[in-house]
Amino acid sequence: MMKRIIFSLVVMLFCKVGISQNAATEMFQLASPKMKVSAVFFDSFTTLEFVKDLPNSIIKYSLDGSEVNQDSKVYNEPLKIAESAVIRAIMYHSDYLESDEVQLEVVKIVKEHAIKSLVLNPQPSEKYSGLGASGLIDLKKGNAQFGVDKQWLGYQTDSVLATLQLEKNSEVSKVVLSALTNQSNWIFAPGKIEVFYDGELIGTETYSNSKIEASNSAAFLTVPVVKGAYKTLDVVIYSLSEIPEWHQGKGTTPWLFIDEIIIQ
Repeated sequence: MMKRIIFSLVVMLFCKVGISQNAATEMFQLASPKMKVSAVFFDSFTTLEFVKDLPNSIIKYSLDGSEVNQDSKVYNEPLKIAESAVIRAIMYHSDYLESDEVQLEVVKIVKEHAIKSLVLNPQPSEKYSGLGASGLIDLKKGNAQFGVDKQWLGYQTDSVLATLQLEKNSEVSKVVLSALTNQSNWIFAPGKIEVFYDGELIGTETYSNSKIEASNSAAFLTVPVVKGAYKTLDVVIYSLSEIPEWHQGKGTTPWLFIDEIIIQ
């Protein structure tokens, strides 16, 4: 009789431990997939790879910026990307919660329509001077660790004027700016960008989402312009007028961080 009681208690304990382990497993969230590209800026193609550290995990992705879900494409092998793309991906596993989404943008460039030189007014903060104006046209992308990345130029001013001298008479339909969001460090994406040619406004874009609370990211902001052949362009980048009410720095001028300007 005593043996039966002991056996029953052991079985119950084992089941309880098993249930607890399963519950813990179900509560565990996967880490976001690790994404690698051969180049963020490319003129022909770039190669995309995901690293899977967990056996039997599945990575699903999109290349057009659309939301990833169970019906999205499954990653099986490195992908060759020949056009600008917004890559989004999530890792799945039957025993765990799906990961947070990871996102990366890659941009196709046209070398013969490159920016020949760039002049800034005003100059960036001495604390975050990066590589100066030349760093905005070197096709080297900064990362989210702005404190140790010399690609970023930091401003705490109302606006920045970038005057671009283009190679030959370059045909342009878009101007693309790379900007950083790191709101915990009072860095907000621009509120608006305007593009002028010979004093005439040829493109403008307002970014209302810059005021919304967001995770850290280094994103590309695109400004469509009147398509044409241009020798020079003036790009005016406006900071938010002030840090939004929900932030501890509310009412003050935010930091603006930029690291690349591209024409397409």
